[in-house]
Amino acid sequence: MKRGMGAANAVVIGSRTAAGKRGEIGQAAPGTVWVEGGGAVGELLASAGLKRLGADSLPGPSDVVVRLSGEKGERVRSASAASAGHAGTWTWNAAAGAVGSLPAAELDRRLAREGLASAIRKNGGGVEGGWRRGHGAPGTLRMPPRTFVVAVFGLEAPIVRPEPGPHAAGRELARRLSRASARAIYALGLELGTVTWQVDASGRRGVIVGLEAAIGEPDEAGARSLAEAAAAFAARWPVEAAIGKPEALIGADPEFVMLTAAGRIAPASRYFGPGERAGSDSVVVRGEQRWPLAELRPRPAREPAVLTERIRRLLLDASARTAGAGLSWRAGAAPVKGLPLGGHLHFSGVALTAERLRALDNALALPLRLLEPDGAGRRRPRYGALGDFRTKSHGGFEYRTPPSWLVSPRLALGVLSLAKLAAEHSRELAGCRPLDDDALRDAFYDGSLTPLRQAAAAVRAALEALPAYAKYGEAAGFLFDAIEAGKVWNESADIRRGWRIPE
Repeated sequence: MKRGMGAANAVVIGSRTAAGKRGEIGQAAPGTVWVEGGGAVGELLASAGLKRLGADSLPGPSDVVVRLSGEKGERVRSASAASAGHAGTWTWNAAAGAVGSLPAAELDRRLAREGLASAIRKNGGGVEGGWRRGHGAPGTLRMPPRTFVVAVFGLEAPIVRPEPGPHAAGRELARRLSRASARAIYALGLELGTVTWQVDASGRRGVIVGLEAAIGEPDEAGARSLAEAAAAFAARWPVEAAIGKPEALIGADPEFVMLTAAGRIAPASRYFGPGERAGSDSVVVRGEQRWPLAELRPRPAREPAVLTERIRRLLLDASARTAGAGLSWRAGAAPVKGLPLGGHLHFSGVALTAERLRALDNALALPLRLLEPDGAGRRRPRYGALGDFRTKSHGGFEYRTPPSWLVSPRLALGVLSLAKLAAEHSRELAGCRPLDDDALRDAFYDGSLTPLRQAAAAVRAALEALPAYAKYGEAAGFLFDAIEAGKVWNESADIRRGWRIPE
């Protein structure tokens, strides 16, 4: 792996001077964007309207330092001091040096663990796999494959070169490259970098053959896209910083499956339409679209208890529509072999950032991992990988890592309460992220429960230190108490019993 492309640079959002003096633009309010260092990318960001960091400037506790390579930035980072209620300056690519020292084989292993096909060690020779391990039949990419280079900034991919094309297939390929590249950078603990892919002629199978913790000098069109992405982040961050604690509007679309008395799947489409609040959802089986899953789509709410009650009402509606059918309802991670279920969460009112995504991974996905029964982890990494997200057309985002938590109302309320705390307090929780440690990520995927329990205890302590925990602590504490007692949920029980829904 190369150390990086271009000179070492840093962008600082929301900074202040060391002695409170007026620097280049004086005492800056949180959200001001600064650029440190030279290089083509640094010049590009400066020309986009970002301010340069002066020699006497120090970032404050609500600031963000975006390091464009792993060579410098120690002065900026060490000068940052935490204040009450904050973890301190958020330094992008703080892990760049550690990632840059990893052997290629270890990079391949870590990316494969997260569900991404990688052959950096082979450098593209005789590559096997797909966009995510387990997708499609195994086989070698058709040669010669096409090579694409993707630059990631935050959780976006503003540069995909060469452009796949304006047609539908090209747009779909660009979307796949962008999402997979952002996941690769995130999975390695980075916030920006460059991912090189080899993609077969169909555009459906791609393999990572290179990854750098830096962004090289882009072409003219790429420069415009990168500048726009940086400027957009610089505009979003001060709004959130000024709010102090953003208020999250939470939605969800948890799934369940219905079984006949003989143990066969009863297609949800037999009872529910695909677009209804209590509706059906599809899966593709051997190239054929089927609709076996029931999915609830409650109206979003700001309070977990309100959303839980809306879910209960949808379950009541679904029960009335299946009355007399003699079905059993199951939820969890994988109550039926080969049919994993999701408990996706939707967020509006809070910006999608890697910091917020990591808070959700640690404060929500980690505890849920310990409550799953044996065998539930088989759904990963194809489903339920850490940091799995999608942006939504309404401006919010969907967090896709959790399994279906419809097992009981107390589990549902606890999950939604943890989601609320993590989404609104990701800054304060940045100091307690056990899954930043690679050994803990291994434990999450392979099911080594002892270190995960220790990590969950640390997460619980960090959550309990939040003033907001007093409001949601009873619901959230139910999950942690169950973990300490060694309990797991039962995926073979009819979920209607816990929800007190007529069967």
